[in-house]
Amino acid sequence: LTHDGRWLTTTDNRNTIRVWDTAKLDAPAKVFSVAYPAEAASYCPSKNKFAAGGEDMWVHLHDASTGAELEVNKGHHGPVHTVRFGPEGKEYASGSEDGTIRIWQTDWLEAQAGA
Repeated sequence: LTHDGRWLTTTDNRNTIRVWDTAKLDAPAKVFSVAYPAEAASYCPSKNKFAAGGEDMWVHLHDASTGAELEVNKGHHGPVHTVRFGPEGKEYASGSEDGTIRIWQTDWLEAQAGA
C-alpha cells in the first residue's frame, strides 16, 4: 500500500504483479509480467517505478510505464519476503529470510550517469 493509501500492490508468488487503485478495486490499474517469481512488490507513483523480490534473492527495480527492468540489486542471502518504498520514493527497503534489511536508492543509476 502506498503511503497515501491510494495504490495497493499484489503478487501471485509467480510472475504477475498487479497495482490496484483502492478507490475502485474492480480491476487492476496496472498488470506486469516479470521474468522471476515475485513474492513481494511495492509501487511508487511519484517515481513511476515498482520494486519486487522473491526466491531469486535479488531486488528488481522496474519502470511502471513499460514494465522494463531498470536495475537488479544483489545482497541478500535468502529469499526476499518484503519490499517497500520510502515516503518520498527516494529509497526502498527489502527484507529477506536471511534476517537482513537492505536500503536501496531509487535513482542510483541516474545519479551515477550524471556524476
